[in-house]
Amino acid sequence: MSAHHLVTYNRMMQRKKVAGTEHPITDFFERLGRNEVPGVEYLPHGVRGTIRFDLETDSRADQWFVTLDKGKVRVSREDHQPDAVIRGPRPLFDELATGNERFAVLFFRNEMIVEGSLGLVDILARLFPGPPSAHHPRDFVRKTRERRH
Repeated sequence: MSAHHLVTYNRMMQRKKVAGTEHPITDFFERLGRNEVPGVEYLPHGVRGTIRFDLETDSRADQWFVTLDKGKVRVSREDHQPDAVIRGPRPLFDELATGNERFAVLFFRNEMIVEGSLGLVDILARLFPGPPSAHHPRDFVRKTRERRH
């Protein structure tokens, strides 16, 4: 594990103790599979494909398969033929799932490897949460209107 990944992992472990979640990415995939992730209702209906996530640790890689089909999401641990593969250290995926890291930033820093359909990956990347202090623009507008009245 590189020095940067170690620092990221240590930050994630400190946050984990506060949040009480051992692996936020696992929780994210489970919620995604139940279609409980905000934004899943806005997935384009014409998009179809499977993305394999390889969450690497020192000894192995856990694999998750996320299938987008007609605006619905299915999550599985069973092997499927992927249209895209996203591979990287598990701690970075945990940071991504908590909103402490952004998908595009990790991709452009080459901390994640993406192979296959980038369009499919881009659509799925929108479902990861924003920073913990962020809020949805509609909520912001609603609160601003409430303050004026």
